[in-house]
Amino acid sequence: MTGNVIKYDFGGVLKTDLAQLPEQMLDYAEEVLLDQAHMMKGLAQILVRVDTGSLRDSIRVERGGRKLHWRTVRVRAGGYVTNPDTGRKVDYAAVVERKYPFMQPAWDSVKGTVVLMIEQRVVNGVEK
Repeated sequence: MTGNVIKYDFGGVLKTDLAQLPEQMLDYAEEVLLDQAHMMKGLAQILVRVDTGSLRDSIRVERGGRKLHWRTVRVRAGGYVTNPDTGRKVDYAAVVERKYPFMQPAWDSVKGTVVLMIEQRVVNGVEK
């Protein structure tokens, strides 16, 4: 492996096995992304400033999106939980993030390992 490029000698692998590799690789990458998204969620919940706890409790991992792209993984905050003091939906995550960052530091903590873990997981999966 060099940089972001995975080099692997497929040698005697059958053509039918090669046809399955792209889907397998996507499956491995998705597992890594989900694991790291949950790690990021936990870190963000630790880093966020807490008043009522609603914003902290609104931090979540979401899968999917438009047209059901299930391999889309997001970590989001706000707009989901009702603030117990005001009765309104928690929608101030961006305002808090600008003043007291919690999502960006959580992302910065996991992003360095994402590509490396995907490469390792894919290569280990191919070798099995």
